Amino acid sequence: MKGAGQPAANNWKARPGLAARFKAFLVWLLARMLLATLRVRVSGGDSLQRLRREGPLVYAFWHGRQLALFGAIPERPLAVMASLSRDGQMQAEICRRFGLEVVRGSSSRGGLGGLLGLGRRLRHGRSVALAVDGPRGPAHQAKPGVVALAAASGRPIVPVAVGLRRKLVLRRAWDRFQIPAPFTRVQVAFGEPLQVESAPGSARLEEIARELDRRLRALCDEVDASAVAG
Repeated sequence: MKGAGQPAANNWKARPGLAARFKAFLVWLLARMLLATLRVRVSGGDSLQRLRREGPLVYAFWHGRQLALFGAIPERPLAVMASLSRDGQMQAEICRRFGLEVVRGSSSRGGLGGLLGLGRRLRHGRSVALAVDGPRGPAHQAKPGVVALAAASGRPIVPVAVGLRRKLVLRRAWDRFQIPAPFTRVQVAFGEPLQVESAPGSARLEEIARELDRRLRALCDEVDASAVAG
């Protein structure tokens, strides 16, 4: 995904070995086959056109719901964050195969570098997307980092939610990871943008993060109901 005028790739972590890359390829292939069967409907996409004309966006979603989102990537090129863990290496490989640019880092390891990398992408006019409660939770509690990123870039946060009519939920996982059933109905929604003022204090960062929580939860309730109702 390199090209003229594009930021250099984040090279904090070497790519995994051949066996790990082959495993990532198999996971990507199975995911691609599953996604091809889904019936995806998108709401709120029209309002994104005006926002994109004004500049790049910061897409925010909950960890655990991202699999079906690969079938509704809002724009390309798009930069995402993957953690520096071994699982993050796998995620990075899969995301690259879906045509996404990957910046390594998370709130638990390399967080500042990861946010700086996403900030550079925004300055180059590239939208970014991240699971705002990852990589380890607590679930459905946005980290202040996404708010700081929006404040520094001057670009709005766009909440994104995905609902599945039929799914497998990994209940032992902290994020209750959702795997869509083949051929199921999927509802994806882009919510109202959340604009963040420049240089908010720490208390204000937490307040805006809680507002993002509220919006994402409401949007998830909406798409869950819509997906089931059909």
